Amino acid sequence: MNALKHIKILYVNDKKDKEEYFVSELKSYCNNFIQTNCSESAIKIYKEEKPEIIIYNVSFEKTSPKSFIEEIRSVNKKAQVIITTENLDKKMLYEAVRLHLIKYLIYPFNLNTLLDSLKDCIRIIDSNSSNIIKLSETLTYDKFNKTLLKNEELVSLSSKEVKFFDVLIKNKDRAVSYEEFNQIIWEGEMTKDALRSIVKDLRRKIDKSIIKNVSGIGYRVEL
Repeated sequence: MNALKHIKILYVNDKKDKEEYFVSELKSYCNNFIQTNCSESAIKIYKEEKPEIIIYNVSFEKTSPKSFIEEIRSVNKKAQVIITTENLDKKMLYEAVRLHLIKYLIYPFNLNTLLDSLKDCIRIIDSNSSNIIKLSETLTYDKFNKTLLKNEELVSLSSKEVKFFDVLIKNKDRAVSYEEFNQIIWEGEMTKDALRSIVKDLRRKIDKSIIKNVSGIGYRVEL
């Protein structure tokens, strides 16, 4: 992954007694890799070194990353932050959207999963865009953590609803065909009734005007 050689990464490990398994491998990809086991020193390092990406290995029993990320955001609103943790709940997912956090990675995960998240960070840096999409005045979507907020409340979605909505967002500039939904979500075993049921349930949970039917083709998202 050559792009990482030109990116500066700050790795923060608040567990102190345990270095994550991927660190030594990641160093081989990155020429500028900075480590610290203290969030206070990490903020000082961030202000001095200005790394593009932060990986924060956090134990929520000891501390919350909220104040740390808020401090980082006060310096750079577009800072890319990846949190690695063993636990995750709805409150954390809400905070991820509110703080424009790029990604939560939940153990166990492998190096390739982390590298994919780093690629997402680099794409955002290069495009000067965000992983948070404002769908309407009341609806916000985090396309990397695949979470949906309505009126600042996390919307509970089934696995198929998540896949359906994610396909729409990834193809937001066009209509997605029935055949594509069939292959991506149902792996070739979709019925029209099953698809209609997904759309009906989603429209009930969110703004009905967001999902548009395109006659004879499929569905698209209205942004």
